[in-house]
Amino acid sequence: MNIIPAIDLQNGEAVRLYQGDYSQKTVYSRDPVKLACEFANMGAKYLHIVDLDGARDGNTANLDTIRRIRAAVDTPIQVGGGIRSSETVAMYLDEIGINRVILGTIAVKNPDFVRDMITRHGPEKIVVGVDVRDRKVAVSGWLQDSGENYLVFIEALRKIGVKTIVATDIGRDGTLTSPNWEMYEQIQGIDVIVSGGVSCDTDIRRASKYAGVIVGKAFYEGRVDLSKLLGKRIIPCLDTVNGRVVKGVNFVSLSDIGDPIEIAKQYENQGADEIVILDITATNEERKTTYDLLRRAAAELTIPVTLGGGIRTVDDIAKAIECGAAKVSINSAAVQNPSLIKDASNAFGSERIVVAIDGKGREVMVAGGTKGTGKDIVDWSKECEALGAGEILFTSMSGDGTQSGYDILHTKAICDAVSIPVIASGGCGSIQDIIDIFRKTNCDAALVASLFHYGKATIGDVKAVLKKEGFPCVLKD
Repeated sequence: MNIIPAIDLQNGEAVRLYQGDYSQKTVYSRDPVKLACEFANMGAKYLHIVDLDGARDGNTANLDTIRRIRAAVDTPIQVGGGIRSSETVAMYLDEIGINRVILGTIAVKNPDFVRDMITRHGPEKIVVGVDVRDRKVAVSGWLQDSGENYLVFIEALRKIGVKTIVATDIGRDGTLTSPNWEMYEQIQGIDVIVSGGVSCDTDIRRASKYAGVIVGKAFYEGRVDLSKLLGKRIIPCLDTVNGRVVKGVNFVSLSDIGDPIEIAKQYENQGADEIVILDITATNEERKTTYDLLRRAAAELTIPVTLGGGIRTVDDIAKAIECGAAKVSINSAAVQNPSLIKDASNAFGSERIVVAIDGKGREVMVAGGTKGTGKDIVDWSKECEALGAGEILFTSMSGDGTQSGYDILHTKAICDAVSIPVIASGGCGSIQDIIDIFRKTNCDAALVASLFHYGKATIGDVKAVLKKEGFPCVLKD
């Protein structure tokens, strides 16, 4: 998922407008360069910079600030606002080193110019901003209505070779009322970056099926924590049987580790981002999951708790959430009844629904890893995403409990196939294993058990190394 923080520049300051109205602005930073560095340190994969003065007046009013941002960060940058000549495009791309430019007004008034820029610089470097008010495309910093229907305009862009657009419903921009999802669903045949109205984590997760999502006011107003959304997460896993934490090898030969609440509290104090509690025998024993343990954990911990094991119905998920689960993990029940994923994500939001996939090679296993399904792990991951899953938890059965390293091959295959977050699980035995899974795949989080349970490293140790190696993560205060 490509979360793109926004820096809108006016008079050298980072501001946000309300519905594109230049008279209704809020200044969020008088040092946009420092702000860009903060986003880069959080792990942003792209920055979105708009020269608002340039968009209105057709010039490069904030060029000096953009130059300084480019010099300060290595993060890829896209720039829009006032780019209306081939010289300006070449200056940004070739001289300053901007990664892609966003053409707005000029794309409406002169489509041949867009075609020419794509021919000169390549489609990956030319993005078109489609700013929509009442289904019509707006120009000149959103101040004028071009009279052109946005869908007709987008189809024309596609035909001349445009691959990516930034689509903004001006009426939603800066309002924190959620993007215009109906508008995005109408757009076909072109990569879309969602912009305007993002208000919370749910909006960001919902945008995961698109090419990217621009986040501005929701961050500045404290509605979303980008450091958590962008950073790598370390998630201790507590496999439980009869209210005790256990650990085995390849899902068998279980040994007692201790009390789950005490262990979870230790991990929270060390800096865990989340805790996963898996009732690993609930499915095979055909019983409900351990809600009492969940209630205790939710009462004692301040970090999110995910519950899995024995979750079979929407009612089970509802009860887990009522008992304090931030997320619920479903596995065997999802394979048996895929519509459960869709029903659950519709009822509770996709951000609460994790689909756990236990893989033996490429085959999906269920019932605690005891039964094969014939399903392919990558195909099943893609299906889960399409049904509304908010996250995939992939466990390699061959690596589970062996401390021999994560299954990089199959984890990477899943990460490359889906746009929702993927948690890697199974085989972690060293800090280097965590570095390797983050370096060699695009997974968002590492699930860890043995490394922490047996005292080989603390979460603080892991995050210190991650920071040293250049991976963004949230450190314990």
